[in-house]
Amino acid sequence: MNDTSSEGPGTVRTVVVLGAGGYLGSVLCQFFHALPGYRVVAVSRGQLSHSFFHRHVTADVFVDDWAGQVTTDVPIVLINCAFDFKGIESRSLPGKFANFERNIAVVAGSPSARLINISSMSAFPGCRTDYGWEKMLVEAQFNRLGGVNIRPGLIASWRRPGAAFQNLIDIATGSKIVPVLAARGSGFYCCDLEAVVLGIHLLAGMRLTKPHTLSFCYRERIKLGGVLRLIESRHGARSIKVPVPWQIAYAMLRVKEALIGKSKVRADSVLDFAYPNPRPAGRGYFATIVARFRGDLGNLRGAKATSGDFYFLEGQGFLESSDRSGMGKILSADVVRALGRLANS
Repeated sequence: MNDTSSEGPGTVRTVVVLGAGGYLGSVLCQFFHALPGYRVVAVSRGQLSHSFFHRHVTADVFVDDWAGQVTTDVPIVLINCAFDFKGIESRSLPGKFANFERNIAVVAGSPSARLINISSMSAFPGCRTDYGWEKMLVEAQFNRLGGVNIRPGLIASWRRPGAAFQNLIDIATGSKIVPVLAARGSGFYCCDLEAVVLGIHLLAGMRLTKPHTLSFCYRERIKLGGVLRLIESRHGARSIKVPVPWQIAYAMLRVKEALIGKSKVRADSVLDFAYPNPRPAGRGYFATIVARFRGDLGNLRGAKATSGDFYFLEGQGFLESSDRSGMGKILSADVVRALGRLANS
């Protein structure tokens, strides 16, 4: 990727976070709000449970016209963490995102605008799920406007887990007998929350010359049973794991959804589990970040840090890494402190 940024170190940027009430949206609000030189505009459908913003805009970004409320005369970074899950159920035409794209295009016309879309590892050519297909539609919009699409893997955080990782924690620690979906070729590409945030922060400071699609995940895919064992090891739990063919779970959920509607675990999620992304695209950028900064990430929690805090980082010797070459140019003390606040939340 080519960074053509010409902004000075004292430049003030406005960071607009769409979907600021969600897991990653709220985390990014907290991170950028803690950094000097950034002004956070949080956009959400309703009231927020946090105060990590300088201004809050209430809007449904897929329905309302909101761009006029967030554009400024200073450099702007738009990060889209919003997604219309009801739109999946409606199975409507791609044109349903037309209003959303018009608003994104207005922001793209702002001075030095950077567009970042948080997509999903479920989005890839040939994906079989409605969720992945919908994510691909939004990715195409950002590509047309010269933006960056980020496909994060399963975001792992022991102290601040998102809904997906928390569900796995609950499963691993909540029962002595755990059914484990079985599917050939299945597994999770994982990533640490702090490493994802750092990658987004670095992208926010770049002015790229063309669209990019990047996968934020580590090299090896981990089977579901392996992830559950890692969680059990962390929490001191133990269970008997019973393999269940994914086809059985998928059929049962389809029947349930037809009769009483969708629940936390969807049939679409099981299909995504059975047919995962075969080869994450553009993983090199994320791998470079981890390889260069893993020593600093591992030490954010200070002397009490253990290997379990950042278990998924590539290279099991990351806590012992002392290579700090080039750190002053990219990973400033302000960034380290902001990441540390996320870790200690």
